[in-house]
Amino acid sequence: MLLSENINFGLIRVPTIQLVLLIGFVFWIFVMWYEARKDGFDDERFFDLVVVSTISAALFYYLFGLLYTYISIYRPNNPLLSLSYEVAISFLILFGAFLPPFYFSNKRQWSIFRIFDIYSLAFGFFLVFVSLGKYLIDGSMNYLLIAVLTLAFYLGVLRFRGYRFVSGLVFSLFSFYLAVIIGIFFKSWGYLLFSGALFIIGLLNLYYRSKKYMNTRNLPKEFIELVKRQLIRKEEELQKEQTGLLKDDPYLQTGRTESNSEYMDEAILEDTRKTVSDARLNIAQTMLIEVKKALAAIKIGKYGICEVCGDPIDKARLKVYPQATTCLKHADGE
Repeated sequence: MLLSENINFGLIRVPTIQLVLLIGFVFWIFVMWYEARKDGFDDERFFDLVVVSTISAALFYYLFGLLYTYISIYRPNNPLLSLSYEVAISFLILFGAFLPPFYFSNKRQWSIFRIFDIYSLAFGFFLVFVSLGKYLIDGSMNYLLIAVLTLAFYLGVLRFRGYRFVSGLVFSLFSFYLAVIIGIFFKSWGYLLFSGALFIIGLLNLYYRSKKYMNTRNLPKEFIELVKRQLIRKEEELQKEQTGLLKDDPYLQTGRTESNSEYMDEAILEDTRKTVSDARLNIAQTMLIEVKKALAAIKIGKYGICEVCGDPIDKARLKVYPQATTCLKHADGE
């Protein structure tokens, strides 16, 4: 045991695991914001979704706690008490957090599959913190292994998400991963029930995701080949642009501190150049992801199909914007 179960702040004693959960929650919000911004979601609107999801999860946690306490006192023979409290509360927190995206995706024409992918990555990072905290408090090697495996899973998925994985696949992979981890490290029937539920949820998500891709787009082979050449050329140009922007970053130039430290005008000019450079780099990175996604769609035979609604993308849009993976109706969610 590396950490005590409680930390004293004067006369106040706080359970260490609560501090771990708080730190994990901060990083959960950061990952949600970062991934949503990378996917092109509106920051303020997506933050609204995060807030509502947090409130929903907290509400489910609070209400179940009241229900469990009531049953423990007045209905001690209720079958609900045979379930592990940690299992039940974890499932309800996940359910509460994943419920609001259905409303927001329908209201704002967002892809529910993309939102679930972002949530899965955020919860994966949150699980790393919780597992490490449990290891430091309880000293169980199982929690350390879970933290290491989850971090490896997170980094592996992060590497390919956006251009090799279709939207929705990360959520299913995360569900399958949790099901396997629970089945390996937790043997009680309550945990195994939770594991089975996660596995079924992952399969259902794949089923509904595949239905979105049931449509096929009969584009001329010559058009596909032309678009593919354009995208490959665009990919090379964007990679060169990224390299050049990083090389010309004013903050990374040799001797900048010696030459600029005493000159206010030069410092202001340097900051302006840095802002412009970062903006151009962000645009190039976003476009590169879009190009890679379009190339991946060509490879699997799904180019020209909106990844949000599954309808064909107008050919005129593809001619003007060959890296488009959504129709005009859902272009804001790209």
